[in-house]
Amino acid sequence: MLRNFGVPRPVLAAAAFLSLLAPGALAQEAPDKELSIAVTSLDLEIHPHHSIYAQEAQILSGLYEGLFSYNPATLEPVRAAVRSFNRSRDGKTYTFYLRENARWSNGDRLTAAHFRDAWLRMMDPAVKAEYASFFDIIAGARNYRAGRTRDPSKVGVSVISDDVLQVTLEAPAAWFTRLLCHHSFSPVHPSVLGVRDWRSRAASVPCNGAFRIDSLGPDEMVLRKNEAYWDADSVRLSGIRVLAPETPEEATRLFNNGDVHWLAGDMDLEAVLYRDAIQVNPMFATHYWFFSCRTSPWSNPDVRRALALLAPWDDIRSREFYLIPATGLVLPVEGYEAPEGIRKPDPEAARALLEKAGFPGGKGLPALRILLPEGEGSVRVVDLLSKAWKAELGLEVVVKTLPAARFYGSLRGSDWDLTLNTWIGDFADPLAFLQMWTSDSSLNDAGYSDPDYDRRIAESSNLEGEDRMKALSEAEGILLDSGTVLPVYHSLAVNVVDTEIVEGWYPNALDIHPFKYMRIGTPKALPNLVLAN
Repeated sequence: MLRNFGVPRPVLAAAAFLSLLAPGALAQEAPDKELSIAVTSLDLEIHPHHSIYAQEAQILSGLYEGLFSYNPATLEPVRAAVRSFNRSRDGKTYTFYLRENARWSNGDRLTAAHFRDAWLRMMDPAVKAEYASFFDIIAGARNYRAGRTRDPSKVGVSVISDDVLQVTLEAPAAWFTRLLCHHSFSPVHPSVLGVRDWRSRAASVPCNGAFRIDSLGPDEMVLRKNEAYWDADSVRLSGIRVLAPETPEEATRLFNNGDVHWLAGDMDLEAVLYRDAIQVNPMFATHYWFFSCRTSPWSNPDVRRALALLAPWDDIRSREFYLIPATGLVLPVEGYEAPEGIRKPDPEAARALLEKAGFPGGKGLPALRILLPEGEGSVRVVDLLSKAWKAELGLEVVVKTLPAARFYGSLRGSDWDLTLNTWIGDFADPLAFLQMWTSDSSLNDAGYSDPDYDRRIAESSNLEGEDRMKALSEAEGILLDSGTVLPVYHSLAVNVVDTEIVEGWYPNALDIHPFKYMRIGTPKALPNLVLAN
């Protein structure tokens, strides 16, 4: 999922500032059972088929529930709408048994058909769902998504009965239940299945999660406990109030005053009074630059790699600016050995590649168009790249910025050559970063296409363990060596939340915190302070 663009979180400042943290000096009054959150913006996509931003994923964790959901601490898949399941001996067919008491917020029973129909809509090429390619592991899904077949019976999703759903995969996938935690696999109520605009009717959209939408406005969103939820007795929050303060300073003031329990958006860290509430942890996320491969000459991997070999990587990835510099796209995880990537400039190799591509010394290269979202802190990197390419090749760089709301939608266009992104893995597996670069991926904004890369990603689906990780690492090596993706740093998650008050909130690598498990506790007295009733 994408990080929400806008004023960037002060991640580095947070990390540096942690060493100065002192014991808290103030305590909040005991809050009621309603959780209050401050976010950056309430311009949210609440349709799970079209949501791509991290902030939206957090809200959706309370509204919709798929077959599986995340354990709040470990991110391991836990059974949600499904009470049990079994897998065939060949590992390709899953049979899911839904909970008989699973209900929508309007009281309707949740059925297997609601999952099948929602998933088929996700795969419908006319819908253009951003995460449609996530379904390619399902037999026949790729052909259906590409429009090569319009027969839904050719897709490996079958309704056996109201409470039994059967799914057949293209190949065994031990990580399938992890993938099913993602909100794109949520069911959709039949009353809104064909409706694209959910925001204008938000309060009437049936939800099957622990909460439902009570109201949604420009400055405040209110969720109420879904009393029809199958596990409602375990939900301790009566509601959730989501606010969008105008400035980081206003958000922090609300937290300091006890009006907000959790700062999940932009904040003024230096003004936070209760220092122990600052939560900083590594994320399964990477900030990177990437080329558009749609137009010449940047469609030529020799040209892209040449420019990458001229970049001053030690300065760009300097630890003065980033705590976790990244030379690869995938944050190293257990069992995954990252490829080498491009780590140092090599002007001689760059000149040879440009000569081969027909641009000796850079002659004939057009101006490079860089597209950025407004407010993104990227001026330093743009300056370093521009100076290096100007000095070596005489290459001109033209920078264009767009409002954050328009930036993402413009990436499928052809009026840019280089841009940036921060991607958070949607499930805890390298494929969460690598599948999006396959030729027919619905998330492939670069238009990157390499048959060898596609083959290795496809082959990895038939492998397990060390062999699978090796195939994925080889695929990432192809992607990085082509100069398409230029990793800069792995991100940190920064939140301000007092976990003595907001119980059930745990730092994790996806920065997703399912609301179902949270409750409001009673704050403990801090040293030398007494809480007044």
